[in-house]
Amino acid sequence: MDAVTPVLDAFHLHASVFERARFCGHWALTHAGGQHASFHLVSSGRCWLDRMDDAAPLELGPGDLLVMPRDAPHRLGPAQDIGPDREPERRPLDTAGDGPGLVCGYFAFDEGMHNPILDALPDYLVIRAEEMRDDRSLQRLVELLIHESAREATGGDAMVNHLADALFIGVIRHHLATAEQPVGLLAALADPALHRALAALHSRPSEHWTLDNLARTAAVSRSVLAERFTRTLGVAPMTWLFQWRMQLALRRLRSGAAVANVAAGCGYATESGFAKAFARHFGYGPGAARRRARD
Repeated sequence: MDAVTPVLDAFHLHASVFERARFCGHWALTHAGGQHASFHLVSSGRCWLDRMDDAAPLELGPGDLLVMPRDAPHRLGPAQDIGPDREPERRPLDTAGDGPGLVCGYFAFDEGMHNPILDALPDYLVIRAEEMRDDRSLQRLVELLIHESAREATGGDAMVNHLADALFIGVIRHHLATAEQPVGLLAALADPALHRALAALHSRPSEHWTLDNLARTAAVSRSVLAERFTRTLGVAPMTWLFQWRMQLALRRLRSGAAVANVAAGCGYATESGFAKAFARHFGYGPGAARRRARD
């Protein structure tokens, strides 16, 4: 069972690559932070990251990947002493030059940066090229993204954007496999019992879940499940289920699904009961959600 794919579907991951060029000359760029998770992939050469805090600048080399799940403010430049902002001389990624090649993009979600996957990641996540030698799937994905970013081929923009979608999933897998102390949703996924519980809730939200039958599914006692769930995810199992159902409902309503069908798919016996729960959670009713999607 996979507990992550339904979350990605519900929050609608759609990545986009906005930069694929060689940065030449004397340059420095400040990224003040925005509304999307972001990434920088070094295809060749070297550059430096300034986190704009008390941390020392960090050198990034060929094949290194920097991910900022909350698009934390940062600066990039060609030297440790980055200096004032200055636009680079941009050249095609596959041309020779004295600067680094960079592939940069956003990981966007319909609900912005507030979702349990992003919440479980650190502000700055650096995956070194040498780390990827033990993660061949991620290594090949990075190599293909760099290769496609340097080409001028039919459907190139669509190709690199879809590869960036896959890159985010690869980053999640890598972090889950290597993090010494995962937190939030990723910590829950590392716990076999919580993973079983989450996979069941995410894949079968319409079922009549209780703490009893969820504990049986997780193969632990009710008390153990409730304590681990609340300690790891910050909410009780049934609260998580309610929030999950509301997120699914919002996604389905925005796609034009009928309110009655959405209610049934989220485990509600009546449309009125669903409408009250939805309005209590979001502050507006299901009908308004469908209208907003059309406007």
